[in-house]
Amino acid sequence: MRHSPIFLKLYAGFALVILFSMLIVGLMVQRQIEQASLKDIRNNLSSQAFILQQSFADMDTQSQNEIQQMVQQIGDRIATRVTLLTRDGVVMADSEFRFDEMDNHLSRPEIISATQSRVGESSRFSTTLQKPMLYVALKAMDSHSNLGFIRTALSTERIDEEFNYLRKVIIIAASLTTLIALFIGYWLAMSFARPLRQMTIIANDYAQGHYQLRIPSDRRDEIGALARSLNKMADISARRFNIIKTERDQLSTILKSMNEGVITVNDKGLITHVNRAACRILRTSGERCLGQSLQDMDASNNLNQAFIQCQQEQVSVERSIQLDGYTFARHYRLHVTLLKHSDQADAILVLQDTTDVQRMDKMRADFVANASHELKTPITAIRGFAETLIEDEAIERQTQQRFIRKIHGQSIRLSDLVSELLALSRLESNDAAFNTQVDLQQIVQRVCDNLQAVAQGHQVILDLDTEGQPIILLGDENALSQMVTNLVDNAIKYTPAMGHVHVVIEVDASTALLSIKDDGIGIDEANQERIFERFYRVDKARSQSLGGTGLGLAIVKHIVQSHKGSLKLKSKLNQGSTFVIKIPLASDVN
Repeated sequence: MRHSPIFLKLYAGFALVILFSMLIVGLMVQRQIEQASLKDIRNNLSSQAFILQQSFADMDTQSQNEIQQMVQQIGDRIATRVTLLTRDGVVMADSEFRFDEMDNHLSRPEIISATQSRVGESSRFSTTLQKPMLYVALKAMDSHSNLGFIRTALSTERIDEEFNYLRKVIIIAASLTTLIALFIGYWLAMSFARPLRQMTIIANDYAQGHYQLRIPSDRRDEIGALARSLNKMADISARRFNIIKTERDQLSTILKSMNEGVITVNDKGLITHVNRAACRILRTSGERCLGQSLQDMDASNNLNQAFIQCQQEQVSVERSIQLDGYTFARHYRLHVTLLKHSDQADAILVLQDTTDVQRMDKMRADFVANASHELKTPITAIRGFAETLIEDEAIERQTQQRFIRKIHGQSIRLSDLVSELLALSRLESNDAAFNTQVDLQQIVQRVCDNLQAVAQGHQVILDLDTEGQPIILLGDENALSQMVTNLVDNAIKYTPAMGHVHVVIEVDASTALLSIKDDGIGIDEANQERIFERFYRVDKARSQSLGGTGLGLAIVKHIVQSHKGSLKLKSKLNQGSTFVIKIPLASDVN
């Protein structure tokens, strides 16, 4: 089992404290026992000396050998060395050594102490027996007797052996107690350390967002309360995390789906976030943008200037800008707002592409101007011819008829112009789905038959290539007829004499495919994107001479779109043009 460093430190400290405590207590107990034992031995030796004093009261009547023999017997019986001394310190008898070979003992510490206080004691090494001894000397009370001192002694070797044994017992007891205490301490420490370690592991999982884990909280102590608090914190954090994650995902989805470019920068102008639209506008990727400055991402420096102005003035900045690096000019509406939090001042920049809006405004203005011009031309001609006829009554009959024909022609042109404007307006405002089934093959066949005379008048060959099978669409028959008529009529008008117009209608999978190809003057690539605009003409002089209003292709475009189709143009100057229309069949229209 792997333990944490703090657990090992605590447990080691606990073990050392227990061990030292037990040793100190053991040594103190040993010391107390040793002192008490020595005190008991001294008291015992003193008692023995007092008792022997009575035994040797009449020793003057006994011989030296009798006294020696009696001392030896007493010493053997009480297991104590007994020594009798005269007042001069001469040894009279000794239970363990020949008295006649012993030195004078008057200078011994216990004899000196007994001389002063009647009872003396000392612990010292015996030069006679060559071992440590504990001596107690008692001064004799009978002054008439030759006996001066009675000394009892006990070897401390046996005492030391007992003390050593006691010390071993204490050490063993202390060690066993320490081991038991360590085992109990380990069990107690583990009962606290194990749940704390488990809490630490699960808390780390919480920090990584794994809130589904829970800590066992069955305990009724402080650790159990802590576990319940952590579980409650995990529940609250999980709910808040889910809310934040949901809001973040929603915000991310919104930012990704926005057509406007959104850029956030910190107070130093470094990009911290950029959405997909902004990457497209800046023509870069999110990885390249993050951490870069606005000045590095925008060579025109418009973004950085607006951000600096917003920081300095502490107000939102809104301006129209144009970014460099595009083939065609792109116009944007820039809005910069500060995001204040804590001590920083981040900012958010929103880029809205207004290129199409400005283009549509220009187209609308051009349409109004062109419509006014187109309407003004026939009206002015009609008015001029009418005023001439009114004011000049003597005008020649031939000239009068010519003016009347001019007025009639201009009125027809004015009527066609108004009719096509009304048709275009109706197409633009009509978003309703078609429920009528029409046969496109029949419509194309009828239009080509009707325009054969026009083609012959322009000396142009018009032919139709069809499979002859019905091609059913959901749509407006009149609108589709006008679409085909406009395209075929234009192809005939702009194809020189002896030219060829080829119309093909077929089915490609689930789509009706209409192709109108001519070998006429063609359209320059620079003008191909604009020919579907209202009143736009590649060759204005020729278009007006042919009676065109400039609205035909715009009407065609709207008819195709209203039928959920697509229109493509393939053309090269002086090499003819091909218009390809694809419209889904009735079974594939939702």
